[in-house]
Amino acid sequence: MVVIALRLCNYNLIRHLVGISASEGIEADFPLLEVIIMNEKNWIKNTSEVSLWLEKEDRGDNGKAIELSIMLGNNSNDDDMRSTYWTAIRSIGSVYADFPKARRGRESALPDEVEQNAISVKNAVYAAFAGISNQDVVLAAVLPHGRTGGAYADIDALATHYAKQAYNALVKGYKEGRWDGSMNGEIPTMTPPAVKSAEGGQEEE
Repeated sequence: MVVIALRLCNYNLIRHLVGISASEGIEADFPLLEVIIMNEKNWIKNTSEVSLWLEKEDRGDNGKAIELSIMLGNNSNDDDMRSTYWTAIRSIGSVYADFPKARRGRESALPDEVEQNAISVKNAVYAAFAGISNQDVVLAAVLPHGRTGGAYADIDALATHYAKQAYNALVKGYKEGRWDGSMNGEIPTMTPPAVKSAEGGQEEE
């Protein structure tokens, strides 16, 4: 009953605020989904993935409803309300095969503020690669790691790969003490790793 109430509450709220009906874009009969308690860290992590997903393609009125739910959740300081909005987001997104799944289980290795900064960099790197010009040339010449072989399926696959690399580099930098999580505007203030010498050691500065 709680799940049904949450589902109906969000569906009607979004329809009312966006000014659309099922016949105008939002598919009716969204599946019932279990409620996931969404603390602030999980909310930021999961909605960042959804925002990236929305940037890839115009989702019409469904996309507007999801964006509205994200905005309302961002303005909320209550886990229960964020959980309510997340249930609405998942319900609407569930009609798409490529909708991002919620991450559960292992906690991030980064504190909340540092995690938010790392995600913002990840999103910026994705956007930079996804919006690159001459995409056919890039995809023909920029290939996955030699041991992987093949080629990137499309510019989205390439952008996703380098965005993940950027995020992992920041996590590693934080663990190694080369990044304290701070930013200079949109740029992480991370010290690069020391250059390795030809013998395999590290050169001193």
